Amino acid sequence: MSNTLPIFPKPQNVSFTSGFFKRPKGWSLQILEPRFEEVSRDFFISNAYPFTETISSANLLVKKRKLIHLEGYYLEITPDKICIEAGQEAGVFRALNTLDKILHNKTFEQKIPCMKIEDFPVFKQRGFMLDVSRCKVPTMESIFELIDLMAKVGYNELQLYVEHTFAFADHAIVWENSSPLTGAEIKKIDQYCKARFIELVPNLNSFGHFERWLRHEAYHHLAECPTGFRREEPFMERDHGSTLKPNQASLDFMDRLYQEYLPNFSSRHFNVGLDEPWELGQGWSADQVKSQGKAKVYLQHLDGIRRLVEKHGRCMQFWADVLLEEPENAKLVPPSAKPIIWGYEADHPFAEQAKAISACGLSFCLAPGTATWRSFSGRWPTARLNLANAFTHAFKHKADGILLTSWGDCGNHQAWPIFYPSLFLAAQWGWNNQEIDDQSLAQELNKSLWPSSMADPASLLMELGKLDQIIGANIPNASLAWNILFSPQPEKMPQFLKENFPKPKLFQGVEFLKSLQHDLDKTQGFESDGKFHRELSLAIDLNLISLNKGLSMLGSPSKTNYQSTEIVARFESNWILRARTGGLEESSKLLEQALVAT
Repeated sequence: MSNTLPIFPKPQNVSFTSGFFKRPKGWSLQILEPRFEEVSRDFFISNAYPFTETISSANLLVKKRKLIHLEGYYLEITPDKICIEAGQEAGVFRALNTLDKILHNKTFEQKIPCMKIEDFPVFKQRGFMLDVSRCKVPTMESIFELIDLMAKVGYNELQLYVEHTFAFADHAIVWENSSPLTGAEIKKIDQYCKARFIELVPNLNSFGHFERWLRHEAYHHLAECPTGFRREEPFMERDHGSTLKPNQASLDFMDRLYQEYLPNFSSRHFNVGLDEPWELGQGWSADQVKSQGKAKVYLQHLDGIRRLVEKHGRCMQFWADVLLEEPENAKLVPPSAKPIIWGYEADHPFAEQAKAISACGLSFCLAPGTATWRSFSGRWPTARLNLANAFTHAFKHKADGILLTSWGDCGNHQAWPIFYPSLFLAAQWGWNNQEIDDQSLAQELNKSLWPSSMADPASLLMELGKLDQIIGANIPNASLAWNILFSPQPEKMPQFLKENFPKPKLFQGVEFLKSLQHDLDKTQGFESDGKFHRELSLAIDLNLISLNKGLSMLGSPSKTNYQSTEIVARFESNWILRARTGGLEESSKLLEQALVAT
């Protein structure tokens, strides 16, 4: 028999032994470690497996074994019983999760081959961060479905990126149109995560990316540039600020927010953001930055935030982009603070950055991305290479692990399912650091997400993510199709296309999309609600509309026949399949404006 066990992620070590275990009609449990009783019972109850507890003649034995890895376990299947050994409850949970996959594997039918499994994760931290601030706040059902999926493939951390989408008691003007998460909802999410051995780490940006607050007059006194700012790279022009003043008043303000926000989480960690303070030094702090330098002013404010975080009994995580502008400053960061090195392109310098942070003795993790934002269908080849880069250097430089990020910049117009391939790929590499090709990855996606489909929706999903590769586009943090519709400087787009993407390339993209639409139409019928078909069909149509707009800019007559009102209606209909209505008006208005401009 092959030594390959067809489950995902692949366990570290599997050896098949002689004989078979006959699948029982009911399970008799013997749990020899009291701490393991709750997790064992919960597993059988939640999966509706009939069971009784016994002190002898059990067909499933759960006991303690001293192991190095907190989530490690041994699972042995013999002809008369199954034995699970672990050092911690998390290890028992992972073992039972593996057992569940074995029991659901159609290959084994009524009898399961005897085997021994020794398993543990390569990385201590295997996290996923979902942006819930750029217009789209998922429904509780969608969040719970995501958590179940994450638990199934071995994640142990979730972060929900928040700028303004928490219902702070005294700040309704900031969140009133966003359908924010409430404290009661976060507590439910936290408990749901804990039951699946996932840590819900609080995430609240605390310096930059504060525009949702600072656009309101009531908060102008806190802004570095209250009347707005302009920058060239990346280009942005605002009539309000996005960064807090680096002063005590801002610290006091954040302290009050922390007092309300943090008690809803059981985690002892806290991601405070602190990335991209775009206009730091352009306004209130200009003289200070001129005399002391941007790095020193930033580090002083970072330390003020750190002291607040520790006052609230947490350990601070923060995005490391400003710190890495002068990597030698990493030695000035206290060891209680944890930098998160983020980068989203295939060639991001994770090697140099991880080496610099590691040399200072700091705990850190790397944050690659799903490459799904500022697109309609993602950039799958970029995501795969970006993840490979991050995992390689996380392993080499002994990072705690990975925080995979999925952002929603500029309206969150991407289809929800397109982050799934990255989620699964990071799960595989985070658990065992072993390669998996696209075909095998698609098989695992299909088995987990669309088991009733006789087609191959996952391969279609990944193929659609190759649109930029087909066209020959490699635009940082955006797809070409999205850029054509939403460019912040549309007057420059015709010349940009003329110089970089002549008509044959765009025509090639159009034909590619038409072929995928034909393939998509053949995959219908495997979902009762048709979510997958509806979401990907719209993604293809938005890409087609955009590429045809690009062709029009190059002098070709438009061949796209669509009504912007119909496209927006489909977008809004798809939105409420997964998310709350707050933020939808803003996102759909952005889309409508872009479509009308075509």
